[in-house]
Amino acid sequence: MRAWLAGGGDFYSEGFKPDKRDIIIAVDAGFARLKALGISPHMVVGDFDSLEYVPTHPNIEKHPCIKDDTDTMLAVKKGIELGCDEFFIFGGTGGRIAHTLGNIQVLANLAESGKIGYLIDKDYIITAIRKCSLVFDSEHTGYISLLPWGAREAEVTIKGLAYELDRSPLPSYRPLGISNEFTGKQAKITTFDNMVVAVFENHGMYPKKEAEN
Repeated sequence: MRAWLAGGGDFYSEGFKPDKRDIIIAVDAGFARLKALGISPHMVVGDFDSLEYVPTHPNIEKHPCIKDDTDTMLAVKKGIELGCDEFFIFGGTGGRIAHTLGNIQVLANLAESGKIGYLIDKDYIITAIRKCSLVFDSEHTGYISLLPWGAREAEVTIKGLAYELDRSPLPSYRPLGISNEFTGKQAKITTFDNMVVAVFENHGMYPKKEAEN
């Protein structure tokens, strides 16, 4: 199952296109974003400090402002409870950079549990992977950057991009994985024990995740 989350940050509305089978979760001020688009979420989650009022909705989870998790993390946990393993997070970038970095931590949390999430901005998409592969089809263009996350280095194999690697370490203390390029061929990025954050240009396409190694 797939979950589409709408937050209150920079919102790329053109890309918010869930299927009828998907679950839509409004996260705090994301409720207003969806309302403006005429989209009714299946549920609403948050402390509503950003929205500044508690919306009327038949399926709402209101949390206190003082809590251990961000509203986005709470919404992801709810999606996991409902059986989702793929998450599309809109409105999770822009504003305070700490919020964007926190949402990358949410992606890492999903990757740690064998799931996958995408943090979607107008210009780029961010995801995190561990012990799996991402396969991009030949239509992908532009740049992709790979950044180790949570460890001193991460071992990766890269095939089909301008710069290829074979089980080579990417250090977390040096921007070695920045600005690789798609080449018009299928590309595959494989990670092993440690986590990698991938940032690629947003063309409305998502890679395919392959099973753990």
